Amino acid sequence: MNERDRFDLIYDMGEMMLENGAEIKRVESVVRHAAAALDLKEFDDFIMINGIFLTARCNDHIVEARARAVPIATISLGRIDAINTLSRELSEHEITPEAAQRRLYYIKRRSYTSLRLQFIAYALGSASFCYVFGGTFWDSCGAFVLGLILAAYSLLVVPHLHMSQIASITTESMVVTAAACLFVQGLPLLRLNSLIVGGIMCLVPGVAIVNAIRYIFSADYTSGTAQMINAVVTSLCISLGVGLTLSFYHLIT
Repeated sequence: MNERDRFDLIYDMGEMMLENGAEIKRVESVVRHAAAALDLKEFDDFIMINGIFLTARCNDHIVEARARAVPIATISLGRIDAINTLSRELSEHEITPEAAQRRLYYIKRRSYTSLRLQFIAYALGSASFCYVFGGTFWDSCGAFVLGLILAAYSLLVVPHLHMSQIASITTESMVVTAAACLFVQGLPLLRLNSLIVGGIMCLVPGVAIVNAIRYIFSADYTSGTAQMINAVVTSLCISLGVGLTLSFYHLIT
């Protein structure tokens, strides 16, 4: 494998980690260790939350450079861990660059979370948060069903609608709120506030807010600001969806 192919391998590793929600420090560590293991000269990196820029100098004195905008996406810890392990194996010379390239292709194609497990996570998360925020046992049961409804809409319907993130988050919160209103109409013992709080907690960008604060405290103000704006916009979309649905519900009832 020549220098340009090795450079492309490192770039693909960094880009894939960023696409799957890895922290910037983790991405920097992975690409730098991989570049040192693959003997790339004058390697340098500039990574933000939504973009990656790498440079290196080849033996023919030509500078290789790659830059690409990476949209802020959800976190896939399984894929991040797999790429981190691959970088460590490269650093310890336990794997050849050619084998690493084949492994990276496999990591990109592999699914690390089954659809069934995601449905269970949505349902249990909604039920648990509903109970934590003061809901009764029956409220938690209703929130459990709301989590299943949200998972079905988010995982099975939204990917086929090709909507923007703002539209998808807004409609997801509207679906949860509308289902909660129907539950309350059919079962008056359920409390609407508890159902909605439990149902929308799976949409709240808690990890994004924590990462934004960490970036700001690390003096990475560009990435911290971008992550915080993304979290604030997501929260506003959730509020908009819930507010519109509740307004319509109170209007017709």
